[in-house]
Amino acid sequence: MSRTIILWATALLVLIGCVGGAFASDEEDVIFSFAILSDRTGGHVPGVYPRVIEAINAREPDLVVTVGDHIEGYGEDYARAHAEWDSVLAMLRMIEAPVHMTPGNHDIWDDESEKIYVDRTGRDPFYSFDHENTHFVILDNSRINTWARMGLSQASWLMNDLTNAQADNIFVFFHKPLWDRTLRRGKDDNLHAMLVDHSVDAVFCGHYHHYFAAEYEGIDYTTIGSSGGGFDQSAPQPELRGLFFQFAMVDVTSDGYELTVHNVDTGETYPRDFVTVDLLDEIAMIEDDLVGVSEFIVTEKRAPLDVTISIENVRDRSLDGRAEWDVPEQWDVSPASLGYSIPPGDASDLECTASRSGAIYPAPSVSLEYPLSDGRLLEVRKPARIVRRVDAPLVSESLSLDGEVDAFIGERGAVVEELYQAEGYEPVSDRTRFHFAHDGENLLVTAVCEESEMDELVASASERDGAVYMDDCVGLFIQPDTEELVVYQIYVNPEGAIFDQKITFDESMWYTTYPEWNGDYGVATSRDDDRWIAEIVIPFETLEVEGGSAPGEPAFSTLAGAVEDDVFWGLNFRRKQPRASAAVNWQVPLDYDPGTFGRIVLE
Repeated sequence: MSRTIILWATALLVLIGCVGGAFASDEEDVIFSFAILSDRTGGHVPGVYPRVIEAINAREPDLVVTVGDHIEGYGEDYARAHAEWDSVLAMLRMIEAPVHMTPGNHDIWDDESEKIYVDRTGRDPFYSFDHENTHFVILDNSRINTWARMGLSQASWLMNDLTNAQADNIFVFFHKPLWDRTLRRGKDDNLHAMLVDHSVDAVFCGHYHHYFAAEYEGIDYTTIGSSGGGFDQSAPQPELRGLFFQFAMVDVTSDGYELTVHNVDTGETYPRDFVTVDLLDEIAMIEDDLVGVSEFIVTEKRAPLDVTISIENVRDRSLDGRAEWDVPEQWDVSPASLGYSIPPGDASDLECTASRSGAIYPAPSVSLEYPLSDGRLLEVRKPARIVRRVDAPLVSESLSLDGEVDAFIGERGAVVEELYQAEGYEPVSDRTRFHFAHDGENLLVTAVCEESEMDELVASASERDGAVYMDDCVGLFIQPDTEELVVYQIYVNPEGAIFDQKITFDESMWYTTYPEWNGDYGVATSRDDDRWIAEIVIPFETLEVEGGSAPGEPAFSTLAGAVEDDVFWGLNFRRKQPRASAAVNWQVPLDYDPGTFGRIVLE
């Protein structure tokens, strides 16, 4: 989903030149140094964290501060959480300096995990300490997405702590960079106001797995990239985007600090302002608004697709170059290379044709160069935006809800079997079929999950909104109105237990989850010798959609999307198989963002 960002080139150059902590003029000015260790988890890459620790030890810091996400966490398998803490704490004991920990959302996700965190780390979720001339403040935002939900105990403690702090420098650490959705967007931030009032010097965060920095009202804000957590390692120009395995070193002086970012793979170091929010905003503007590729609407028929590459030139000189397609063997794009020359202030559309003979993924991508305002060239690589389509027929029958495949669904329902490996998982090797239909008032879904090891089926969750997503399960992500940023998530396990929640997005695509939302729908499951089946009847009403007055006359009056006389919803769905750490999705990647969804057309 595109974002419109207004960016002034002169402001960018000024900010790139001035963002950063005060420099240490020479080694004699340095009072002490500390390292910042960032996210290990969120699809962690094995072997990276120990290499980061080894590199930190080589720098001989006086202390180390983490910025959260030490374990994968989540779910109600707390024995697994303890085992994960055993592993990460063994690695942290390899650090030769004292370690001070900050909790992340993978470390604390509910009350029990908070107790485990305190027990295993020996730390409260929020605390402070002094070292030499510096006051360190550790905050906990592991379970909140706005500081308004900080909680009175932490807020009052923080006010008292900052009021009594007596130090040359005050550094604050918390996991999620919530300032990215407030200060970066020009909005008020009540925590920032408190930090300004108490002369805080710098804030350090993690969570995003990529590096960026900014300065607001005299406070340096820095988000440290991945120290082992997963990220897109295929992205072009990773240093320009802060996408590499890293840690930070901070040299503290009597009147400031100097931060350097260390690339663990190359050994290179970078100054604090090498990736700023303004640079990332400019990159996003180019990639989201100035260079576009039309959607690849993919159906089971494999018909040729007309594709348009659109390029807008906002620079003061001609934009000349070539757009080059990178095409996997099962796809064909013609022409594969297109030259262009676009005058200042003008735009151009380049036309192509695409077709496939095999798997949808991996998809083709197009690359070209676009000049940044500072004169550097940005390599733009845009994967084709695959939008899969399934047509759900209108039927007069309703599901019998007995956990079996009703005859009319098997005969007339839309069938989807082509599912793809989910990122971070092995592929599910057993066959999976999803059937879709609707009766004018309800979406009818039947999932048939073949299973060669039925005795290893996992169905631990039995309560509503338990950790169904950790079990064998099928899941749906539905956006009933394609002009509203509202998504409904529904997961069902082999016992018929349901996890569901409502998800909303603001204009910058920050999401808020509402796990307390419970839909009213029918679910039935069954097991056989070699499969389990889930039937789900989802009333349009529970998704805040008005159905038709009678079968054959669907109204769908709140729906925005239309394909001829039919309407469509945004959709993605999946199957998870924990015994094999496996999952498959309809659309890849699977994300809350409805901009990544396919379409279900309600005929």
